[in-house]
Amino acid sequence: MQRKVKYWLIAILFITLATRLILAFTTPNFTYESYFHLRQVEQITTTGLPLYEDSLSYSGRELIFLPGFHYFTALFDLFLPLELAAKIIPNILLSLLVIIIFLISKKITNNDTAALLSASITGFLPILYHTNSFTPESLFLPLVFLTIYAFMNIKEKKYLTIYIFSFLALSLISSATVLLLIGFGIYLLLSLLEGKKTSKSEGELIIFSVFFFIWIQFLFYKNTFLTEGVSFIWQNVPKQIIQLYFPTLPVLQAIVLVSVIPFLAGIYVVYQSLFELKGQKAFLLISFAISTTLLTWFRLIQFRLSLAFFGLILAILFASFYKDLLTYLQKIKATKIKKHVLPIIIILLLLTMIFPAISTSLKQNTPTDEQITAFQWLEENTIEKYGVVALLEEGHLITYYGKRKNLMDDQFNLIKNTEKRFQNLNSLFVTKFETQALGILEEYNIKYIILTPKAKAKYDIKKLGYYSGKCFDKIYDQETRIYLVECVLGEI
Repeated sequence: MQRKVKYWLIAILFITLATRLILAFTTPNFTYESYFHLRQVEQITTTGLPLYEDSLSYSGRELIFLPGFHYFTALFDLFLPLELAAKIIPNILLSLLVIIIFLISKKITNNDTAALLSASITGFLPILYHTNSFTPESLFLPLVFLTIYAFMNIKEKKYLTIYIFSFLALSLISSATVLLLIGFGIYLLLSLLEGKKTSKSEGELIIFSVFFFIWIQFLFYKNTFLTEGVSFIWQNVPKQIIQLYFPTLPVLQAIVLVSVIPFLAGIYVVYQSLFELKGQKAFLLISFAISTTLLTWFRLIQFRLSLAFFGLILAILFASFYKDLLTYLQKIKATKIKKHVLPIIIILLLLTMIFPAISTSLKQNTPTDEQITAFQWLEENTIEKYGVVALLEEGHLITYYGKRKNLMDDQFNLIKNTEKRFQNLNSLFVTKFETQALGILEEYNIKYIILTPKAKAKYDIKKLGYYSGKCFDKIYDQETRIYLVECVLGEI
């Protein structure tokens, strides 16, 4: 790699990291789902083991999840405050995608400028700008593309080692690793249909990967599979909210999140690869794009993750588009136009990516400081044996800050009657009947209700419809309100 190219790549990396960190610290708190993972890292730091038997979630339950991400970040918790590490480490990991995507793009095109453009797109891909999200995806995405790069260089021994270790890590971080395996399968199929030979080592490595992945998933999820059957694939998400976990965004919104220019360029490259320029190296990447689309269509992986993966594939394919464009302009001898192509593309990318990326970060779904203070108040001012009810997404705030039992959170596996429980949770906020509310509260041994501004906005209410001074005492009265239940149903 030329020194000038290295300097440009390092500059893109540091601009990306600086932008991400500024936005991360501009938003004070984490996304709601992050607090589950923060709690697990705390548990590992304290005991060395994840919290698989959780006495607070759903008022006591068994948890099943892959702990690779939590062990990795627990290493940083040993010498950094956890909430500081949780902001810095994921943003560093996602910034490293700039280098990995550059290497893959350079491998495909052998063009430094094209690869640098792909790296720049990666650095400001709007869908990746959930800068305050502390989730396994921040480690999964860099690792999965490192695995792809190693696979593309599998003939070299050092890359075989990198592939094996990165794939082993992926299998312990996220079940979404299955999109890699399905992508490999589609790659073999496309290669067969187009008469492109694949090496024996590729086939052997894919077979090894499939069996190892299945073995790891069986070790962790066998009880879930035996309990829930095939439906465990959809994570036991209540039917009423499954659209929130596997949504179908409007096409235009999805295109903005992966950026308009790479999307259009990706369509061109896919067409060229599949119908005109047979046997291109882009086959492998197109296979992953197809696997992601299929898994999203059948609701087998969450939409945000699949869109992020798809966006990164488009960033790489953009390098092929840029190289083909230059070749075409040279062929028609459009020298003057060729000179202006790079600055025009840079301007278009800046206009279509930077604002959506910043906007995505500033619009993250996070609790306010005032809400956090209210949940922290629970630990010192409520009775430990009683449960607390809040919105579904606020369930992890109850267990992380309040150290109290919740009615429900977004970890649904191995929980029976999630639909009924979710219906009851909604009823506690919308019902006007005191007897109905007390019946539900007694059923789940709940004595405290939290009404946050988020809950007020969601249900379009200013207070609980059944609130009365007789059976409910307002024990915390700020923007967020906390109510104590003082009656039982038989005493009314």
